[in-house]
Amino acid sequence: MPVATTLETIIDQTGEMEHLNDLVLLSLDRAGGFTSTEAYFSTVQPILDLLEVEIRVRYQPGMSKNEMKLIIQDWIDTEIRTLQ
Repeated sequence: MPVATTLETIIDQTGEMEHLNDLVLLSLDRAGGFTSTEAYFSTVQPILDLLEVEIRVRYQPGMSKNEMKLIIQDWIDTEIRTLQ
């Protein structure tokens, strides 16, 4: 993952924000729903951390945007299946 690139930028560029939001909403639902801002962040932050690790592990220099999208998409799909 390019050093100066943020996770938010990568998610935006790959068009996976809505897909990631689906995972976040499902995770929140499993955790009892939205109860407070603190509870929201305690649910969301680990998801973002795990996604960042996945990207760092699987990223190869020169990857296309589509290849990066597939990494993110596959990871989100796997996490969603785990929660269902």
